[in-house]
Amino acid sequence: MQDQALKLVGKLWGEMTKMNYQEISRFFGSPAQLLFAATEIGNIEFIAILIGSYPDLIWKVNEDGISIFHIAISNRQVEVFNLIYEIGAIKDLLATYENKEGNNMLHLAAAEPPPVSLDQISGAALQMQRELMWYKVIITYVNLEFYELIERHLK
Repeated sequence: MQDQALKLVGKLWGEMTKMNYQEISRFFGSPAQLLFAATEIGNIEFIAILIGSYPDLIWKVNEDGISIFHIAISNRQVEVFNLIYEIGAIKDLLATYENKEGNNMLHLAAAEPPPVSLDQISGAALQMQRELMWYKVIITYVNLEFYELIERHLK
């Protein structure tokens, strides 16, 4: 069923790409909004289709000034994070992005996760362990300068 749905989405998106950007935006909102929504829920297949159709979407930021990389981190979407990370050097530039409040990827990883993320794991100790592991993963991807800046800020 999921394979059929994915094929349908691919065909529909293929038809939509024949439209210009303004037509798509008028009927469906901007493709960037679709990408942000798909990132929040972790729809990796749809994200791959969108980015494949519009590679420049990877650079878009939402109204809060954060990219899909940051949305994936905030929503604990590991597969989306890995997909973006595998794209290559782009991750290094996206890692420098800060939202309107001046928060970078480490801030987002350290923030309280969405309830749906916590619901996937039972028990507070396991939830805390997962959150700590997630933060440690993000630290490895962020430039050392950011990490040192945050460490100085926390002291």
